[in-house]
Amino acid sequence: MLFHDSFLPPPNYGGIERIVVTLAEEYSRRGHKVSVLCKKGSSLKGSRVLEVPEGFHGDIEKIVPSDVDFIHSHQPLPVEPRRPYLVTIHGNGHINEKYFANTNFLSRSHGQNHASEIVVFNGVDPNRYTFVEQKQDYFIFLARTTWRVKNLKTAIAWASDLNVKLKIIGGNGISRGNIQYLGFVNDEVKNRELGGARALIYPTNWDEPCAGAPLEALACGTPVISTKNGCMSEMVLDGKTGVICESYRELLGAPEKLKNINNHDCRQSVETTFSVSRMSEDYLRLFERIIKNGKLVKEDKLPHYNFKKESVHFLYKPTLLNQARLMVTGKI
Repeated sequence: MLFHDSFLPPPNYGGIERIVVTLAEEYSRRGHKVSVLCKKGSSLKGSRVLEVPEGFHGDIEKIVPSDVDFIHSHQPLPVEPRRPYLVTIHGNGHINEKYFANTNFLSRSHGQNHASEIVVFNGVDPNRYTFVEQKQDYFIFLARTTWRVKNLKTAIAWASDLNVKLKIIGGNGISRGNIQYLGFVNDEVKNRELGGARALIYPTNWDEPCAGAPLEALACGTPVISTKNGCMSEMVLDGKTGVICESYRELLGAPEKLKNINNHDCRQSVETTFSVSRMSEDYLRLFERIIKNGKLVKEDKLPHYNFKKESVHFLYKPTLLNQARLMVTGKI
C-alpha cells in the first residue's frame, strides 16, 4: 500500500504526488495488487483507493486494512507501523527530526545529509515525454517561481546578460523583452516547451533531494544547466547531459558548452538510470529485504540530521546589492 495524504492524481503540479501515482501504475503493471491511501475524491486506475479520514495524524495502522501486507509511506509517520513498512523522505529534515529504521532517501547527497546509505533515486516514465532532437532558440526555467531557493532571479539576470530568450513555467509574472512567463501549464504544454528548449536552466541554491524538473527535461532530450547543490551533479553528467556551474561566470559560459552535448545521451540517462522501471525495481528489492530482515538498519545507525553548514554553494550574479543581501540575510 502506498500512502500520501494528498489528492491523486494531482490536477497540476505535485512532485511527490506524481511519484506515488507513477509507482502505483508500475506496480499494477507488474502484477501486484496495489492500494493507495490518499485524500477523498482521488481516483487511480488499477489501484484500490483508500480514503484518509479528514484531519487524521495518528497511527496509520488504525486506518489500514488487515489485508495490506506492506506500507510504503511517502511522508513521515508519527508512529512506527507494526507490519512491514518503508518511509520515503522527499524533503530535507530539521535538526530535531527523528527517523525510523526503515527509511530511504532520494540520492547519495540526500542520504549523506541524513546519515543514511539507503537511497532510491526518483524516476519518470520516458514514454510520457517526447524526445525532440532539433531544438529551438530559447531556454526554459521550470520550478515554483515563488520559492526563492529555485533562484529564478539569477536565471532572469543570466538570460538578460546573454540576451537569450527565457520561458518560465511555474508561476505568474510580467513578460518583457526576452523573458516570457507561461504561468502554470498542463502536461501537454510542459512536454512541448521542455522538448523545444536548448536547455533547462536550473540554478538551484538548495540541497536538492532529487529534483523532478531536470529529469523531465532530460527525458525530452533537453540538457540541464545547473549548480552542484544537492543531487544535481549526480543527476546531470557535466559535459554529457548538461553543464554544472560553480560560479556566475561559468553560468554565462554554459550555452557555449551545449554544442558538445548529444541530446540522445540526455534521453538515455533517463531510460537507463532515472526511469520509473528502475525506481520500482529498487523499491521492490528494498521491500523484500525488509520482509526478510525486518529492519534496514540497527537502532544505533538510525538516520539523523547530518547537514554541513557549507553544503550549499550559492550561485548568483555578483552585484554589490546581491553580495550585501547575502552578507546580511544569508539569502539570495
